[in-house]
Amino acid sequence: MFGFLKKIKNEEGQALVEFALVLPLLLIIVCTIIDFGWVFYHNISINNCSREGARYAVVNSEKENREFYIRERIMATAPDSIKGKLEVEIVFSDAENPSNGDVTVKVTGKIQALTPVAGIFFRGQEITLTSQTTMKVE
Repeated sequence: MFGFLKKIKNEEGQALVEFALVLPLLLIIVCTIIDFGWVFYHNISINNCSREGARYAVVNSEKENREFYIRERIMATAPDSIKGKLEVEIVFSDAENPSNGDVTVKVTGKIQALTPVAGIFFRGQEITLTSQTTMKVE
């Protein structure tokens, strides 16, 4: 008489249905963590490039072709994944006599997001990171 209740209470596919409901949210969380780590790593790298370039400019302000060597130092510090995508701007406050003022080094880099989820938070898959460092020339 109650044989039909056994068919109604059959729960064999329950775990599969629950997994299918949770999987998209889990994938979004994992992809967000991956992209955040990628952007954070490159942000720290660009900050380091800017600081290293400013420090090199401060110590070597009297050198001939100083801007070339500053850019070389920045590129040597940058990770391989962004070396070709860096824009460097070097400004001495006293261009006539660089040893009397400050130097400002601005580094801008564009990175590609690793997962398509970053497009939700940023416009497109390309993320622009910028760092600027100003130091007194020694």
